[in-house]
Amino acid sequence: MESSTKIVIFASPLHDSTSVLGCRENLMNELRSSHKVEFIDSNEISEKAVENGYIIAFIATGGVEEQFKRLCKSLSRPVLLLSDSYHNSLAASMEISTWLNQSKIPHRHFNFPIEPTRKYLDKFEELLSVMFKIQETLSKLAKMRIGLIGGESSWLISSAVECDTVSQKYGTTFVKIDVSEVEKKYKSASLSENLKCRAQSLSGTLCKGSSTNDVEEALKMYSAIKEIVKEYSLDALTIKCFDLLESCSTTSCLALSMLNDEGIISGCEGDIPSLWSMILARLLCGSASFMSNPSSIERADKSIDFAHCTAPLSMGKKFMLSSHYESKLGIGISLKLPLDKFTLFKCGGPQLDRHFAFNGEIIQNTTVVERCRTQVKYQFSNVDDIDHYLDSHLGNHSILIQGWHKDIINTFFSTIG
Repeated sequence: MESSTKIVIFASPLHDSTSVLGCRENLMNELRSSHKVEFIDSNEISEKAVENGYIIAFIATGGVEEQFKRLCKSLSRPVLLLSDSYHNSLAASMEISTWLNQSKIPHRHFNFPIEPTRKYLDKFEELLSVMFKIQETLSKLAKMRIGLIGGESSWLISSAVECDTVSQKYGTTFVKIDVSEVEKKYKSASLSENLKCRAQSLSGTLCKGSSTNDVEEALKMYSAIKEIVKEYSLDALTIKCFDLLESCSTTSCLALSMLNDEGIISGCEGDIPSLWSMILARLLCGSASFMSNPSSIERADKSIDFAHCTAPLSMGKKFMLSSHYESKLGIGISLKLPLDKFTLFKCGGPQLDRHFAFNGEIIQNTTVVERCRTQVKYQFSNVDDIDHYLDSHLGNHSILIQGWHKDIINTFFSTIG
């Protein structure tokens, strides 16, 4: 069902209602031209459903500041304020915007001029679309359940996250799950007929030294983790995957790839900042992402090589199944990613409020022997970006997203704070 744009009108009863609406014809026509618009009187906001749609607070007159403060909790975040040039709309909006800023409530103020140019209207619609995507992202984050299976890998010494603080800010639920639950389910798992067929079809992609049995065991791990997903109603997860190498003699690389392709955003090594980055990539950019390690830098061509042993198969057209690089056990994925525009992204910090985002390109799929199985050469737009990347202090993993998404990512963090 098409999402509607709900315009919540804040207007003082001291102003004539006919005059209040009559002078807004250009604004209303502009909104109707690009959106399915539903108007809601602010007095009815507590009675109207504001879910499944985008919300703009139109400050139509002055004298509504106190009312706005009282009803603000019913508005989506970020709060989108719309003002224009009539009935003290702009003055009231400036007061409200200041209060929102003092209250640390994320918001964006749009002012509609008396005679907007086509350039302004295009920019207005572009930024409004971005803000709607951020509203949608925050709404989905508030409903998400994220599984933390086994905790963080020991080498992630800078990647601790204050989950309680993040939960308070976004409403997200973090669910701690012992890795032994996965191990138990794996050891009792049997393949369904569907997964047996999948194992046979994947056998044709095996590299030398890997077997159909390796694929079957990797699919049992997928089955085990999928059970955990269902049992805990998870929308995303990260797993301390290296623990499984010793206890199960197989990997979760194929499982995580398959789960990502099914929309269950899944990361490895128990790395919460990387998983959060992958979640934002999916929600803001509409794309699966490749969680990877930086491997080498070549300043001459402004490039960094990245590699990891899992990636969503949907991100490429050709792949081979090999062993996991470090352990030589189980299944690792060697995926050929498209030579195309990609965004390099990571957020981190104890409250997940720091980030970098760079627009660049994947210019080569590499085949260096002593590296993880999926390998790419990423080229920055300029050499200064390499220094900014190295000085970002956001840990060892980075996220690659197909397409250029730097602007919406930066706008998200500047708006949310």
